[in-house]
Amino acid sequence: MKKWSIRIGLILLILVSGIILFSPYGNQDKFPYKLIKQTIEIDAPVDTVFNYLGNSDNASDWSVYVDHISPLNAESYPDGVVGSTRRCFCEADETGTQWDELITEVIPNKKRQLTIYNLKGFPIDLENLATEQIYEKISDTKCSVTFTVFFKDVEPTLFDQFKIYLSGYRIKSILSRTWLT
Repeated sequence: MKKWSIRIGLILLILVSGIILFSPYGNQDKFPYKLIKQTIEIDAPVDTVFNYLGNSDNASDWSVYVDHISPLNAESYPDGVVGSTRRCFCEADETGTQWDELITEVIPNKKRQLTIYNLKGFPIDLENLATEQIYEKISDTKCSVTFTVFFKDVEPTLFDQFKIYLSGYRIKSILSRTWLT
C-alpha cells in the first residue's frame, strides 16, 4: 500500500510540474511580471484597430469567446476610455460565463488596460486580474496587437498561481483564435 501511495504522489508531482513548466503563464520578454501573452498581426492601420477594439459593439465580430459587451456607465464615461465599465457576456441570452471590466489606462494607438472583476460561471475563480491590448505599428497598413492577462497590483498566492498556470492553456487558446487576423 505504501508503494502505491509513493507512486501516486510521484505521478501527481510530475503532473503538477508539467502543468507549470509548459503553461503559457510565465515570464516573457519585455515584461517585469508573469503573464499570458498572445500577439497577432492585422492587415489594418494601428489607429483603425485601436478604435475598433475600444468599441464594445464590435466584440462579437473579433472575439471567439465573447458574444457581446454592454457598457455599464456610458452616461458618465464614453465606451473605451479610462473609467468606463462594461459587462462581457459569452452567451447571447446573458446567462453563463460573464465578467465586468474597468478600463484603467488608455494610451491612444499604443495600449489599453482593463481590470477584470465580478467573474461568474468560470470553472476556476481568480481575482485581481488585468488584461492589456498593446498595439504596435508595423507599416501604414499593418499592425500587431499583443493581448495579455496578468495579476495586477498583488502577489498571487501559491494556489492562485497554480490556477493561472492551469487556466493559462485555455486563455492562450482563446486569445490565439481572435477573428481579427
